[in-house]
Order: sequence, then structure tokens, then C-alpha cells
Amino acid sequence: MRRIPASLLQQMASQLSGEDRDEMAIPSYLHPNPALRWMAWRRVTVIAKHLADHVAKRPATAIMDFGCGTGVLLGECARHAPQVWGVDLVLDAARLLTRQWSLDSVALLTPDAARDRVEPGSLDVILGAEVLEHVEPLDETLQLFKTWLKPEGRLIVSLPTENRVYRFGRRLAGFSGHYHHANAASIDREIRAAGFRRDRLETVPLPGPLSVYWVLGYSR
Repeated sequence: MRRIPASLLQQMASQLSGEDRDEMAIPSYLHPNPALRWMAWRRVTVIAKHLADHVAKRPATAIMDFGCGTGVLLGECARHAPQVWGVDLVLDAARLLTRQWSLDSVALLTPDAARDRVEPGSLDVILGAEVLEHVEPLDETLQLFKTWLKPEGRLIVSLPTENRVYRFGRRLAGFSGHYHHANAASIDREIRAAGFRRDRLETVPLPGPLSVYWVLGYSR
């Protein structure tokens, strides 16, 4: 799993407003507390492992990172597919990273542009790392995912539990903004209600009340 160098993360942070910088987890990736840094990178590593496990069984030609943020997962996506879409409302950080890493196969789009350019039934995998808790209403986006994915396509997401351990860690990391309108359990229910079949769940760092994030895999 390729990590973004601290110097590049600091450059990203200097170009973004406080809210955008925080929601892209840049302060967590740079945090002086090694446990918090580990947690930030651990969730990304687990998502990357889910992706690698899937494409090892079913090779991919097109992958989307929906809510790509800093672009931390775009390098992994580009390793596994010749076409990669990075989608986000704010693309400044991802543009910086794709230039730095020479990710020529990655196209960066806003959500509106993605609706126009991404063909129905063209994606093998959609990643959504800590983004669906910001989307409301969620059902429209989930239906769009189903439209974009191939019949055998895969949805891989990571979600915050919003439990006491999560909130404590968020305060410790220095985030002072609002909490999300939904949590891992409620979003998982919405995804399954939309017709996706969950077949993989991993908690980070530990199970039960000590979980901070859920990483989940769904079949189309």
C-alpha cells in the first residue's frame, strides 16, 4: 500500500479549507500521535486489501473511487485496472497527487460530470471510503452505483461507527466539526435495502464496541 509522503500531505493541507482538509483525514495522516496515524492508514490498508482480494478472483477493467479525497487509494486502483475514475466535490488534492505519482490512467471528475461521462454497466468496482455518511439522500447515490456497476460488480465501503471510541478518537485527533448524520450500521442497512448483498465485514481496529470503522464488501 503506497502512502502519500508527509511533505505532499502538508502541501495538500495548505491548499484546502479547514473542513475539506479535515474530512479528507489529512490531519490524521500527519498526526504526531503514532496510534492515531496508524488508525488513519489502517483503514486505507484494509480497503486496499479488500480490493486486491476481489480483483485477484475477478480482474477489473474499470474502477471508481467515489469520494476520492486526497486520492490515497487512486494508486491502488491504477495497479488493478487500466481505467480509473476519481470522483469528488473537491479535486485539488487528488489532482496534486495524480500529477506527483504520474497516474495517467486516472480521470478526476465531479459527481455531476461523472453522471454524464461514466457509462452504465461499465464499472467492476466502486470504492467509497468514509464518504457515504456525508451523502443525503443516500438512496439516489446507491441506485446510481447499481447503474454504473456491471452485473457481477463490487461495492467496497468504509464507514465510521460514530460510537464513543470513534468520537473520542475524533476529538483526540483535533476534529471539532459536526458528527455525521448516519453511522456504519444504519448505512449498511440502507445499502442492503437498495439490493446489494453484503458478504464481507471487517472492523478496525477491533470487534464490537472497540470498532472505529467498518470495512464492508457487497455484491451487485
